[in-house]
Amino acid sequence: MREYGKVAAVLGISIVMASLVFGVFFFESRKPQQTITVVGIASKQYEADTVKWSLTLTERTGLDDLPGGRHRLHDALQELVAFLNEQGVKAEQISIIPPNVYENYGSSGVDGYRLEQEIYVISKDVDTIDNLALNVIPVLDRDINIYRTGLEYFYSDIDELKKNMVADATQNARERALEMLKGSDMSLGKLRTLRQGVFQITQPHSTEVSSMGIHDTSTKKKQISVTAHATFVIK
Repeated sequence: MREYGKVAAVLGISIVMASLVFGVFFFESRKPQQTITVVGIASKQYEADTVKWSLTLTERTGLDDLPGGRHRLHDALQELVAFLNEQGVKAEQISIIPPNVYENYGSSGVDGYRLEQEIYVISKDVDTIDNLALNVIPVLDRDINIYRTGLEYFYSDIDELKKNMVADATQNARERALEMLKGSDMSLGKLRTLRQGVFQITQPHSTEVSSMGIHDTSTKKKQISVTAHATFVIK
């Protein structure tokens, strides 16, 4: 019986000690911790290495000349592709979209048709495509009706760039928190929460921002920025 009594006593003491330890940890975990929340930012300028040049060809026909309009549009397309090839644009860089036909309306209803066909070039030779797009007179001299043209610029390693920007913004958040605590008797503890903002890809030196993010493709030179919302424990 004495042995059972000793075991019971030891077990009882163990339970009490465990309860005390658990109580201390529970109390500590429930204690409010002081925190500091900062917004870090990273911004960088870079240059696109890929360009997309879109061109739309057009032809107009009367009500009885739709087949003729299709043939003229096809011939204009072949002329344009031949011109691009002459300028060093390779066939695999050219994509052709099937043509669309739209009705033209006059005072008495449909009086003809407008045919459109889009073609676009994607190339890493940005300077060559820039020069072609800005000097389209040789194309127009071939009686090719270009209805619309536009350039869009992209960066092929954008995902890696975004990763680096997020890391830089997080580091900037830590540096801002440390700066805020200078001169106080507090020190920066562990990172408690971290939230990434949206990316703003704009023209250089732009102050434009959007809550949904921006990806401006209109210029070759670009600026990318992102924020990091961080909360740190203060010790």
